[in-house]
Amino acid sequence: MPVRVVVLDFDGTLIDSNQLKYNAYFTIMPDMDSGLIEEVLGSMFEASRYDIIAEILRRGQKEYMGKGGEMLQAKVNELAREYNNIVLEGACTCSEIPGAIDILNFLHSKNIPAYVSSTTPEVFLREIVDGRGWNHFFAGVFGFPATKEETLLRIMKDHGAGPEEVLVVGDGESDRKSAESLKTRFVPVKKGRFPVDDVMRLLAA
Repeated sequence: MPVRVVVLDFDGTLIDSNQLKYNAYFTIMPDMDSGLIEEVLGSMFEASRYDIIAEILRRGQKEYMGKGGEMLQAKVNELAREYNNIVLEGACTCSEIPGAIDILNFLHSKNIPAYVSSTTPEVFLREIVDGRGWNHFFAGVFGFPATKEETLLRIMKDHGAGPEEVLVVGDGESDRKSAESLKTRFVPVKKGRFPVDDVMRLLAA
């Protein structure tokens, strides 16, 4: 049975922004130990930026903890705004992943619904898609706070599509896990190139 709905990760799958996002954490917290930031990013880079910032602050600076030991949310929000500004500007202009625009043009020409599913906050994700002039490519753009599993289930229900009719494409473990969870098809992005041939084979099956 051919694929009739495609769900795409964004950063590292359609645009070459992973390094930009990684570096932004060091920019917004210049006084924090770089080794600590690297350690947190190494274990939770695909988590939301709010969770990552909170974890870095929790490990690194006691003054950001309240009397009851809770994280001071105001500081997390402040740093997240700085992070969002850096990433928003860069993500609107950075290079596309090689092959990504080819598959987007193909899906659009064949009226195959394509969706974005990302851990980026949805409001900023929509700004980036709009800033790149890509709104016409997508039937929907979804991000944090929805999980990738929640987004995938919603898309499947909206289209009445079975698992074998849905393809997830992404470069992260969260993409693979969401596909496995709902038993959809999955194609990974490897070595910074979009897997055009693999996707095209599934679309033609």
